[in-house]
Amino acid sequence: MHIILVRHGRPDHRAASWSTPAGMKTWVQRYNAANVVGHERPEPLRRLAGSAGIVVCSSLMRCVESRTYLGCDCIHLPDPLFAEAHLPYLDLNYPLMPARVWRLTFRTAWFLGFANHSEPVAESRKRAGAAADRLIELAETHGTVLLMGHKIMNALIAAQLRRRGWRGPALPLMATYWGASHYRKET
Repeated sequence: MHIILVRHGRPDHRAASWSTPAGMKTWVQRYNAANVVGHERPEPLRRLAGSAGIVVCSSLMRCVESRTYLGCDCIHLPDPLFAEAHLPYLDLNYPLMPARVWRLTFRTAWFLGFANHSEPVAESRKRAGAAADRLIELAETHGTVLLMGHKIMNALIAAQLRRRGWRGPALPLMATYWGASHYRKET
């Protein structure tokens, strides 16, 4: 059995590069609404998706659009189970700092338990366990499953797969758009 975790394509995100803590809400909304830069899709990934028994994706637009760019016959509806663990933020209108600093700060804080305006890390891990179970069910039926997912949620799902005896990298290709990481388990 084979599960492939893929990070979506690069969003054409045009939000401000500087933000306040409260402004990160708008930053994330714009990121979630951005279209994917489709011409960047790697041809080997299209072939990989074409050879998979089934291709599933998150319900967030960047994954739905990325899956469409793969040109596969996708019979499953996008599933919120695979959606990204959202970024928390504070309701403060100061200080103004680079959005990348706030992203790193709030994501680190999220892993430490800060979940203002977002799903707590414990709930995201629980959801990742359910997502891993769903992917395993699909792999048992279809042999190979490709998930068009997200940076953080793919990492959480990978940890759950490895706990269930699947072989693959401890951390999937998180930093790379269109990056594919492979997990296998003998039947």
